[in-house]
Amino acid sequence: MKKIHSAIVLSTLLLSSSSLLAAEKDCLLRGTVEHGTTTDGSTQVKINSVSRYNEESRCSMKRGQKMEFKLPQDPRIEKAPSGSEVEYRYRQDDNGASNAELISIDA
Repeated sequence: MKKIHSAIVLSTLLLSSSSLLAAEKDCLLRGTVEHGTTTDGSTQVKINSVSRYNEESRCSMKRGQKMEFKLPQDPRIEKAPSGSEVEYRYRQDDNGASNAELISIDA
């Protein structure tokens, strides 16, 4: 079984904010599954968009800002065909600790 690419670097091109970056984030990340696109043939998720998780959430991003995090291993990603759309909930607390949770997959 191929391993999920352990880290994703996300360049946010879609969102821009003139305010200071908030320490807490609660974002909805949308992306697509890509099998075998890395040199080691592993599976990765390419993030295409970032938005607030809900209306009360904060997800302040500056144009070109990068987020780096590890995706939790999930067999549904491995089994999903390339091009499947996925959604993750990404949260970061005041201390910088973050996690990403798979909330949907269109397989």
